[in-house]
Amino acid sequence: MLMKEQVKERIKVWKRFYAGQTTGVDENSSWADILLKLNLSHDDSVKLGKQAIEQCMPFNFEEMLFLGNLPLYQVVKELVATMPNSSFGNCFGATLPHGDDIYFMRYPKLEELQKGDNLLQVPVVVATIVYHHPVDFDAEVYAWCNLHKNAAKHLIIRYANEKPADFILPQKKLFN
Repeated sequence: MLMKEQVKERIKVWKRFYAGQTTGVDENSSWADILLKLNLSHDDSVKLGKQAIEQCMPFNFEEMLFLGNLPLYQVVKELVATMPNSSFGNCFGATLPHGDDIYFMRYPKLEELQKGDNLLQVPVVVATIVYHHPVDFDAEVYAWCNLHKNAAKHLIIRYANEKPADFILPQKKLFN
């Protein structure tokens, strides 16, 4: 089996495990749908992650090397891991010198959190990388970012050919 297919199969096993902890989603659902449905606090995220490692086995060295060699994968992972959750809004992005674009979207949206449904919920950040050359990898990759409790987040990295349709930056007011 090619390494790409092996990694995609490993991702599916992990998605099946996480989706199996709730209803209404399955291994074919997006990572965002699965994680939002689970609505995990920091402690619940750590506990479920440990169970996943025991039951699904962690990615092996070769699989991690494959992921680490995907364009901008490691950069995005390291950047998002260090950001305090209070330092970013619903949508933010970057354009890099080679013409690569990265679009970040936070879920649940900040205004949804302020309604009080679960103020302890760990945010889900979806990073869509639009690379200057097509990337032959169409699976979403989930990474648990847990540098410290106030920066913990579920990160989903995906590759696409264009900006996500629901990526809308807020309009800035020029005058009060």
